[in-house]
Amino acid sequence: MRNLGRLSETELEVMEVIWGLAPPVTVNQLLDIFESKDWKTSTLSTILKRLIEKGFLTKSMSGKVNYYDPALTFSEYKKHETKTFLSRLYNGKVKNFIAALVDEDELNQDDIAELKEWFKREEGKK
Repeated sequence: MRNLGRLSETELEVMEVIWGLAPPVTVNQLLDIFESKDWKTSTLSTILKRLIEKGFLTKSMSGKVNYYDPALTFSEYKKHETKTFLSRLYNGKVKNFIAALVDEDELNQDDIAELKEWFKREEGKK
């Protein structure tokens, strides 16, 4: 997967809206959606520029209007973030992450049973 930059909370909020819309989107569409934030065009344009620089958006122009398209799907983003998280904190191993959850009592017996069933179903698909 491409080398993506890290998203701030605001950038993620904008991307979630874009992923939820039928792209491409315009600044005016986004300003309408984020009306409650009282953002100026320049503020939103700066956020979109950063998202392009980080590899999350592409921009095209038709007439005088800029159109923004996601460079990856939300599913691809989640996969990327998960791998980054595991790599940074758990040596890239899911087992280490699950062990940490078990050690901290974050998983109860029902959760563990559910995971066992899920692993059995996944094993049967192969």
